[in-house]
Amino acid sequence: MDRRTLALLDALKLGAMERGEVRLYRRGKLPGMFGQRTRLNADIADQAVKDGLLEMARVETVGKVAVEWVRVTQKGLAFLVDNESPVRALTELSEALALNQQGLPSWAAQMHARIEQLATNFDAEVGAMRNRLEQLSQRVVAAIERLESAWVVPDLPATPWAGATIDYLERRRQVGLGTRCPLADLFSAVREKHAELTIKDFHAGLRRMQETKAITLLPSTGNGDTPGAEYAMLDGTAVYYYVSARTTV
Repeated sequence: MDRRTLALLDALKLGAMERGEVRLYRRGKLPGMFGQRTRLNADIADQAVKDGLLEMARVETVGKVAVEWVRVTQKGLAFLVDNESPVRALTELSEALALNQQGLPSWAAQMHARIEQLATNFDAEVGAMRNRLEQLSQRVVAAIERLESAWVVPDLPATPWAGATIDYLERRRQVGLGTRCPLADLFSAVREKHAELTIKDFHAGLRRMQETKAITLLPSTGNGDTPGAEYAMLDGTAVYYYVSARTTV
């Protein structure tokens, strides 16, 4: 993964954690998505806006300085979730190790031809290296399997988008966005594949999923922590703004 992509992912994660408007660049001790307004950071930010990963919220004038405020779009959140999965990283490592194993015999043959007097020792070293690569590859594959099986999805209710909900919540957790997902973010993610979904049906499905212990609906923690009030779910006297998956390890 190149330097630009890594910088973009770090910025998107910071913006997603803020769950709202955030300065595009750090200003003094005040935080921003990017550390400083360098040429590289400016190019990355401009491209992110063009690609729809960020959207400009407002421009605040402080003295003679224009302070840009942005927010992470749903497309930006999806880009972050898709590109920072630990399972994806381990899978790429496993593929690289497998490729090295395939290329090892020809490399060994070339070296053997060039250094005939060390053939015996060389073959022994190659064999040891092959064993180490095989052991490391097996460990990586085992790690992938442990990651993928580390959580068990509960029996899902008859909600067509229940599986997509559990998958999205788990991917958010894997990239470091925590276990509490705003209902607004979940609705936007699910609606990309279920365009006919209404807020009423969304709430009804969440209620069924909670009844079967597939998810847990969570209230605000106070202090203005009420993201996407129009997506909030009323249940008796309770008002829910967040959801988390109930998983069993």
